[in-house]
Amino acid sequence: MHEQRDSTQLPRYRAAWRWHFFAGVFVVPFLLVLAVTGLVMIYYLTVESPAGERLSVSPGAGSPTSPTRQMAAASDALPGSTVALYIPPRDASSTAQFELLQAGSPQVVDVDPYTSEVLRIVAKDHSVYAWAQRIHSSLLLGDAGDTLLEIVAGLTLLLLATGTYMWMQQRGKPTAPAPSSRRRGWRRWHLLTGLWAALGLCFFLVSGLAWTNLWGGKFVQPWGSFPAEKWGPVSLGGSNHGSMNHGAAREVPWGLEQTPMPISGKHPGQQTITLDTVDQLARTLGFGPRYRINLPLDAAGVYTISSTSMTGDIDLPGQERTVHVDRHSGEILAQAGFEDYSPLAKSMAVGIAVHQGTMGAWNIALNALACLALIFLCVSGTVLWWLRRPAQNRWLPAPPRIAGLPLRSGLTALLLLLGLALPLLGVTLVGGLLLYLLGRRYRSA
Repeated sequence: MHEQRDSTQLPRYRAAWRWHFFAGVFVVPFLLVLAVTGLVMIYYLTVESPAGERLSVSPGAGSPTSPTRQMAAASDALPGSTVALYIPPRDASSTAQFELLQAGSPQVVDVDPYTSEVLRIVAKDHSVYAWAQRIHSSLLLGDAGDTLLEIVAGLTLLLLATGTYMWMQQRGKPTAPAPSSRRRGWRRWHLLTGLWAALGLCFFLVSGLAWTNLWGGKFVQPWGSFPAEKWGPVSLGGSNHGSMNHGAAREVPWGLEQTPMPISGKHPGQQTITLDTVDQLARTLGFGPRYRINLPLDAAGVYTISSTSMTGDIDLPGQERTVHVDRHSGEILAQAGFEDYSPLAKSMAVGIAVHQGTMGAWNIALNALACLALIFLCVSGTVLWWLRRPAQNRWLPAPPRIAGLPLRSGLTALLLLLGLALPLLGVTLVGGLLLYLLGRRYRSA
């Protein structure tokens, strides 16, 4: 009889196993946080609203009041504030929404469009949705949290890659049975869930990485941003489109966020246009029923009419459109639509829309399923390591050490590829390997 060979003893398998283990030990707590906050955001985007309970109004007998009158009511409710954004009612029973900046803090004000009565005031960055979003994007740690999550995303890609690599190494080879049926069952479901969810999770990780400060903001986003030179002889200001993101939320399209803003010119003798004028222009240009208007915050600022998938105004990114209007003359200074984006910006517009779940019911279901799969992978992976620990060991033991692993292997190529594609991950892998080697040398001394 031929002796069965346990595939887990193969050097390549064991090497991938160790990378899988150490990466998992680090990222599992963070992945659970990301999955749970993702589910919270899905709930508030579908059942409630980002500001909290979804409000509705009874359509009045007459026509809605003007946006300017509604804005005056919102301003009176928050003395000393500056109106930054107007979101018209999306249907006959919806409220009008305004964002006002009070001491630099964005406040969301819901106004009954028929009576101009203020119905609710919410600090934008302190709603449940906003807390979940801030945890999801930075762990409430600012730039440090953003960097940490970029490392987590890279290591999770490594987890998915090494998990798939182990499955390929093991496939078709005779294996020794798991020591218990319970562990065998957990292992089977962990494997099947990981294989089925791997491609989708990779998509969510890469699209999330595009929002990070380093890989996204320094390497990828500058290549894909819309070049303002396409607008021709338009005066540009010192700020970019990202200045229209108020508070922690990032609502400006990814492909425009780093593009410089146009500025209003000087038109002696002409009156400054009103919000009513710009709202009427938006409807004339074909915006609606869901769009928003950013108001100028200084004398050189512009009105910006936009309808984007980033904010949930539209379901399909291909319909995105942004128009800048001179605050003095009402002249259209510049505009950009999905068709004007670069191929990278187009792919990111679609990717971010799917990541946020704004493309319809199927998208919401997909995102919820991805979050649940991620939670199961974290829990099942932890259970597997707990079940395999020696009885006398209270901690999770690492897989067996590797001896004689050839440098020219698929696993080495995989690690190099991931490290080069994601520089922060590469630095993390090198640092982890050096710490491991130093630890071995210290224990053997």
